[in-house]
Amino acid sequence: FVTDSDSSDNESDNSNEEVVAYSESSALMSVNHVVNVVAFDDKGPIRIYTNINLIEKLGLESMVKQLLFSENRFHNFINEVDPLKYFMPFLQALVDGLPEEIKLTKPFAEWHELEHTNVEPSDRMKDQCYTAIHETVDILTNRYPNVSCISSTMVKPHEFMQKLILDLAVGYEKQLSKFVCDMPVTYSYTLTAPNLIELDLKLYRCLYQNLPTICPGSLQKINLVLDNMPFSWDMFRIGNEPKPIVFDNLEVLSIRGKYQGRFIDHAITTVDIDIEFPKLERLYLTNSRLTRKEAQIILGHGLKHLHFEGSIIAASQLCEQPLGSLDRLDLVWRQDMYLNEPGNFVTFANRIFNNTDGIEHVHCHISAGYYTWNTDDVDWPYLTHLSLNFMIPFDELLDMLQKVPNLVYLDMAITGWIDNEYAETTELFASIKKHYPEPSSSKIKTLHLVDQRTIQRREAYCQLPFVGAIENLKWYWPQLKTIDIECKVYED
Repeated sequence: FVTDSDSSDNESDNSNEEVVAYSESSALMSVNHVVNVVAFDDKGPIRIYTNINLIEKLGLESMVKQLLFSENRFHNFINEVDPLKYFMPFLQALVDGLPEEIKLTKPFAEWHELEHTNVEPSDRMKDQCYTAIHETVDILTNRYPNVSCISSTMVKPHEFMQKLILDLAVGYEKQLSKFVCDMPVTYSYTLTAPNLIELDLKLYRCLYQNLPTICPGSLQKINLVLDNMPFSWDMFRIGNEPKPIVFDNLEVLSIRGKYQGRFIDHAITTVDIDIEFPKLERLYLTNSRLTRKEAQIILGHGLKHLHFEGSIIAASQLCEQPLGSLDRLDLVWRQDMYLNEPGNFVTFANRIFNNTDGIEHVHCHISAGYYTWNTDDVDWPYLTHLSLNFMIPFDELLDMLQKVPNLVYLDMAITGWIDNEYAETTELFASIKKHYPEPSSSKIKTLHLVDQRTIQRREAYCQLPFVGAIENLKWYWPQLKTIDIECKVYED
């Protein structure tokens, strides 16, 4: 077993022996099932490590709070592993030593033997497997009565594994407070779970994927990752009555779509019903967008933090709504992902940052291989934090920042700089009073420079004049208090 504080270390173990960490001063919080592949081809063994035996020896079954199902495979092994071959030792580990062990594992052994012949398993054999899974769930829920969290992360689960995970969720339904499922699953249940607080699902678009049905009333945090999966709020509707779906206690909502090629906002949410978020405080959208009606509902109910990553056009449409309730706005644009967008980048950005007055923290992160917009047109009066990850001459940047009067934090990557650029920029900083006779009115307090190159130590010493020259920025930016310079250095 592992405690909450060391579960990540146990998951990453790749040794051939079971590693068990136990501290008498720590309360037992989880059962962690880690798949450990010890062969590089599909003829080798699949080793399953659990801490069930230790838990039972110590008599700590009632202290188990979490069931964590995860796999740790070598990358070149993922597509070759037979999912059923993987499930069988997993089930064996769960029921090892029980009187019912042979009875529970026998149907799966018979099924696996038929998979390597031309004979199709019968419906009766499949029913026997499902019955064995149901009985296994009954055993686990009785042995570990206080489980409140189920987490499953798998690449290629067999349908039997899917059923085991979902049956466990239903088995612990009344006490379940957290459910994490990052794997393709055919949902066929309504999960009422009256005490469910945190929901984390990855929804895949495949032939057998359905949206689950989940009661929204108790949820405080929802994280949805949509892998080309159409989304509908109807998954949170219990029954067929056409009444509003109310997320009475939801505080955090995250929806992440999957970016593919040059398509923008691939996972677009849809709304054809009334939804309510009376307590929502934080909203995270990545490659997803809200309809105008959804935006009005969510932004009009006291939202405090909005994080948006995706198309600047979608961001502009979202920020047309009143933003007065926000304390923080984070916008992330990867410009090279949206080069086919119509319109001018700066025009959309100006429209957004002229509508953010009153927001204490407005952060914009722009990432691109190069920029194609005219910095002279910049008008970002209420932007407070700016992160740039592209090539831009520093003198041009200094001129642009005069159009960003409330900026307090600047984070800049200098990946593309070459030696002559360092020399030119060093000279600019060293003689900055000659180029700019008066100090700037800028409010910048923190400058963070990240050199993403990996350079030799002797090259790092060559940059010392550049580092020293940066000190002169304190004259040009009188409120500058902190300068961080980050780089990767290796020995000669």
